[in-house]
Amino acid sequence: MAELIKPITILVNYNKRLKDITGIDSENVVVSDGIFFTIFLGFIFSSYPEIQIQFPPGNLGMTINRRAPTDFSRLKDGDVVSLHGI
Repeated sequence: MAELIKPITILVNYNKRLKDITGIDSENVVVSDGIFFTIFLGFIFSSYPEIQIQFPPGNLGMTINRRAPTDFSRLKDGDVVSLHGI
């Protein structure tokens, strides 16, 4: 029997510059447990494509629970992802 992937909730915070794009300060996002941060970031970019236009690589800061993510960071229930344009 296949193991079911459980849903988790991630809080995403946007700074003032990103709020101008998203229209919100923060949002709860439901994703699959253990999702890689890079895939999650792709979801954010597909929801708000203007972020990539206004903040090319190197101009968007991000943290998971106040720590810099890696390419291999996996998200877990209750994580807080913060994005800020620099």
